Amino acid sequence: MLLILTFNLTSCKKKSSSSSIVDKVESSDVRLDLKYEALPDDFKEFYKKFHSDSLFQMSCIFFPLEGLPDNADPDFIGTEKYFFSPDQWIFQNVLPVENETYATSYSCISNMLIEETVQDKKLDLKLIRRFAKTGGGWRLIYYAGMNKYK
Repeated sequence: MLLILTFNLTSCKKKSSSSSIVDKVESSDVRLDLKYEALPDDFKEFYKKFHSDSLFQMSCIFFPLEGLPDNADPDFIGTEKYFFSPDQWIFQNVLPVENETYATSYSCISNMLIEETVQDKKLDLKLIRRFAKTGGGWRLIYYAGMNKYK
């Protein structure tokens, strides 16, 4: 009986699994800290139109859109989920510019998921957007406004 109980306990142990999407793809498919010029051409085409056409932008967002509003309370970040609805969305028509105040970088996973980070160097604030390539093209799937992140 002890042998059966030992077998049952060891066979029922939960196998550990990684929760990070980066860990689930081959490292050769992950490119970090990229500049805009290194992104896939179809994304750059989408990105320009996304910032110049408000109707196109709205059609390329999955609402409710997960993220954080600008200037969110630091105690709020990471503990509660926030979702934007279409009526709360403000058209994103300014392309991020690299200068002495702002730095922009991109992470790309398998040319299917791109995370953009815009950092205000002086105030140590960051804006984070995630875009995913779907059957219908590129979509904004996450938006976190300018905030302090740990």
